[in-house]
Amino acid sequence: MSNEYLALLRHPDLFGPETCVLGAADDLPGDWVSLIRQSGTHISSWDWLTCEAWRRHQIEAHFGMPDEEQLSGKRVILLWPKSKVLAQALLARLQGLTTQVIAVAANDAGGKSIGKAAQDFTSSAVKIDTARHCAVWELQLLPAQSDFNWLRLAKSFRCGEQSFMTLPGVFSFGQLDIATSILLEHIPAPAKGRVLDLACGSGIIGLSYKLRNPALDVTLSDTDAFALRSCELNGLRLQVQTRVQASDGLKQIEGRFDFILTNPPFHQGKDTDYRFATELFRHAKEHLVKEGQLWLVANRHLPYEEWAAEHFAQVEVMVQERGFKLICIQA
Repeated sequence: MSNEYLALLRHPDLFGPETCVLGAADDLPGDWVSLIRQSGTHISSWDWLTCEAWRRHQIEAHFGMPDEEQLSGKRVILLWPKSKVLAQALLARLQGLTTQVIAVAANDAGGKSIGKAAQDFTSSAVKIDTARHCAVWELQLLPAQSDFNWLRLAKSFRCGEQSFMTLPGVFSFGQLDIATSILLEHIPAPAKGRVLDLACGSGIIGLSYKLRNPALDVTLSDTDAFALRSCELNGLRLQVQTRVQASDGLKQIEGRFDFILTNPPFHQGKDTDYRFATELFRHAKEHLVKEGQLWLVANRHLPYEEWAAEHFAQVEVMVQERGFKLICIQA
């Protein structure tokens, strides 16, 4: 993402107290940090990792879904997300809050087609710069047609007898992915104890086990504010209580668990990124009780059981089907 930041550095006049940078990108070049600090520009992100990166530079960043308090009346510089569904949802949210949006993306991540993707939300879309293999667009937003509500943009899916909803940008938007279905099919609900659903997305794993056994103490954790809000809304719909927490993997998680369940991410944009899994194996023992279990489902080609064996004595592939494998790791 640093190329997008470097492209924006060519336009210092866009920054100041009346501007808010909205987006998810935790790779912060030094010159970019200096510009934000000196100009007094606001930062807002739905990504916990991005907010943590800014806080390491002693710059406050608002974590959460975009809201009126942060964005109303400001010029918004939007780091165009790779998900077109999320990008268009963000434009719909910005209508009525502001009129000018500066959108930037790498050419191979949607930058070339921002104007086309934004056409239903804008009166004009002008490409004002191309640099660092990125495109910078100035968008003039149309007025909002009605009061905004995120739920109008949500999609629902069924898992067994229950219905779950997902907000735009959340993993497996509007459908139950194969890997999660395998995990839910083959792991019986624990009889008791604390359960952590890590990288939880819409919360389907943790909420499903809470429904099967209401006595479980369940924590749902993710880095994405849209995912965390999806969890909260699903909990309300299903009338179950869980703890919902933003965390970079296990870093902000406290205490020990009887079970950690996860369908871990391994993509960062177009690239493969194994950091989540390697950090999980390195630190999971610190968050498991004696004989506690870590269950994860992963693409069959990923060597997770080999990496886990570097830290745990008991690692077993329990199921292999439909291109995935289910791994049980015991502390």
